[in-house]
Amino acid sequence: MSQLVDDFQLSEDNSVVEKKRPSFLLVLFILTCIGAGFGLIMGLINLTGFNDIESQLRNASAGASPFSNLSSADFDEMQSTQDFANIMSIIANVLCLGGAFIMFKMRKIGFLPYVAGHGVAIYGTFVGLGILDKMAEIMPVKAAADIMQLTGMITMVIMVIFAIAFIIMYGVNLKHLK
Repeated sequence: MSQLVDDFQLSEDNSVVEKKRPSFLLVLFILTCIGAGFGLIMGLINLTGFNDIESQLRNASAGASPFSNLSSADFDEMQSTQDFANIMSIIANVLCLGGAFIMFKMRKIGFLPYVAGHGVAIYGTFVGLGILDKMAEIMPVKAAADIMQLTGMITMVIMVIFAIAFIIMYGVNLKHLK
């Protein structure tokens, strides 16, 4: 009975009127599904082995390998860090998708997993930046290492800006949710 009461309300003439979902919430939901869905797919693909750091570094160096001084333990450490970041990405995207779906169903409680998903994503990206620092230490050209680190930091800043923007936009729509 409470589900019926929550989804419908009586008008002044005692006719039943269905509550309308704000169109902006629909737009946010679609954008979230696209972004988090793509992130979920990429996280799963990366976990299947397409993101093997050792083979990428060995293939990137034609001729004399600047990475020949890396031990197997170094590669294992970087790979485990990358795998952890991929798992964090999957968890974050599932939380964001779940939270967005719950909010799309007009429930405020979906905001919590949505915000938590963004927090996990930012933490996972920060952990993943550790790989860039490790790779920057071994780069034979200092400028290439600086560009790698700068690219990672720019990605992190953009990610935080988008997370804050979407959290604010969903937060503005909380007044329409129950």
